[in-house]
Amino acid sequence: MKRLLWGIVALSLVPASVLAVRRIQSEGRNRTVALVMDERALAIQADHLGITSFDLGLRYRALGLTGIALYEETIESLASRGRIGMMRGHEARTQAARGSEPVPEVPGNSTLVTELEPGALDRLLAKNTPKPQETRLGGRIWYAYSGTDTNARPAGPDPVELKRWSEAGFDIAYRPRNFPGLTRVGDDFPEEASYLVHAGLQVAGYPNRLAETVAASQIYLTAMIEGTNQDGMGAINQKVPTVRLLSFNQDHLNRRLLPNDVVEKYLLAANERGVRLLYLRPYTEEQLGDMFANTERLIERLTAALRREGFHIGPLPTLQSDYRPIGWLRALAAVGVIAGLGLLGLLYPGLWGAAVTSSVLGLGLIAGGLDWDALALTAALTFPILGFGYLRERLASLGLATVVSLAGAVLLAAVGSDQESMLAIRPFAGVAATLIVPPALFALHYTLRFQKPAAWINALWNHRVRVGDVVVVTVAVGALALVFLRRGSFPVIGISSAELAVREWLSGLFVRPRFKELLGHPLAVLGLTGGGWPAWIRGALLTGGVVAQASILNSFSHYHTPLLISLERTLLALALGLALGLALAPLVRSAVWLVRRWLAQSESEGDRVGEVHDRSESA
Repeated sequence: MKRLLWGIVALSLVPASVLAVRRIQSEGRNRTVALVMDERALAIQADHLGITSFDLGLRYRALGLTGIALYEETIESLASRGRIGMMRGHEARTQAARGSEPVPEVPGNSTLVTELEPGALDRLLAKNTPKPQETRLGGRIWYAYSGTDTNARPAGPDPVELKRWSEAGFDIAYRPRNFPGLTRVGDDFPEEASYLVHAGLQVAGYPNRLAETVAASQIYLTAMIEGTNQDGMGAINQKVPTVRLLSFNQDHLNRRLLPNDVVEKYLLAANERGVRLLYLRPYTEEQLGDMFANTERLIERLTAALRREGFHIGPLPTLQSDYRPIGWLRALAAVGVIAGLGLLGLLYPGLWGAAVTSSVLGLGLIAGGLDWDALALTAALTFPILGFGYLRERLASLGLATVVSLAGAVLLAAVGSDQESMLAIRPFAGVAATLIVPPALFALHYTLRFQKPAAWINALWNHRVRVGDVVVVTVAVGALALVFLRRGSFPVIGISSAELAVREWLSGLFVRPRFKELLGHPLAVLGLTGGGWPAWIRGALLTGGVVAQASILNSFSHYHTPLLISLERTLLALALGLALGLALAPLVRSAVWLVRRWLAQSESEGDRVGEVHDRSESA
């Protein structure tokens, strides 16, 4: 049965490899990135020079900038441009009383606006409800809106600015706003724009008019901003063309990020996370040096680095991924996943195998539903265990176990990859379990090799707890907690400065390997070469090795990362982890020998002291 299942896994790799090649070809065609700069921040910087944001944008375009992000107008921005007049309700009442005019019946905390340019209020009046109260003051018609949120109420795009930037050849991202009572959502999305980057923490039209947003967004790329959850994005992102966007908070940029730091982060995002819309902000303060020189260095170095990596900088195609899996090949690859699950069950005696396979499959169905996502999670939970579970404990097993994990990764990518998953519209289901379940199941398998469950329970129940046992268990639990808490892009426990420095050094030389593999592979080397150690120590070390194998599947579950990047990262981590493990093995063996000798000497000395004490008592 085992040989039959391994044969099925091997045969299923043929259709899975065909799908992998098609996906790699699709990823190779998507090597265009767009650079857009925030116009509002650019205007702040331009004010220091006494020029317009457009003039400063032209200067930066000569250094490589290709796009601009223009915000939807608000009452405040229209007033600051001199296109409308604005005052508070209490100011209007005071002005009327001074001019001996009838005092308007408007609330004191309302906002009154009037046109200074014909048509300047058309979009504001058309898209905001309820309709404002009209009043006449100083021979002009004023419109009173309740509240003082002048910097939030949307007033449509500025056609003059759009025309100016567009005619100058800039790639335009438009930033629409949301507001309660908004109507006619999307009617004024400008045709000059290529991208929609919704401003704030809500998508325009949320919650009741998202259908209008979807209908109006079909000719644009809607940005999904990394690290920012916008209300309504989850409801529209599978219905509109999308693109992944990375930006940095203005304060964080001004105070903590030098140009080289920003370039490295953008380059990593473009290479490894499929980010294609790089949203730039200029430096607007001088904590890190001259704001203009730093901005120039940022643009110049970023464009140069992107071109070195083979990226084209310019407008993005509306279709960000043309990969569509062939259904029957996907189904054949799925057979390999089921065969792998069968192999997992055969690792355990009796009913334990059925319990493990049903639990893994059940977890896949709970997280992924009756869909391909369930099979992808099943592959991620299964294949990290098979290598060390079936192979003999020798050094070569590390490489062979990694081959088994890579086979699982190919099957995972084959069944799970499609347009939505590769654009991160539909994230991998159950990603947290991929790093926790495999080592736990392997530890269970390893313990069942030596005794039946009842014998283990009896031994543990009657075991005399020692300080050493408590220390070992505490370290093991702490290590597993660390793996869980540090998962994801925004972990509960952050990265230390030393680890960050090593990561950046490795990123400068190669694609960045994952630290879980750099730690897990050396533990596996120690476990595979420590033949004279107790079984429980070898089992614990190999469980650490399974964490590294699980990390491989976890890497491939990030569908937005190109397959070749994940493969390069895996092979680099294996080479570095093997080298580190081989370097540590003699040192650890020597340390163990010295500790054992020291403990033996201490025990001998204790025996001699006891004998002397006994003789003295007898005397």
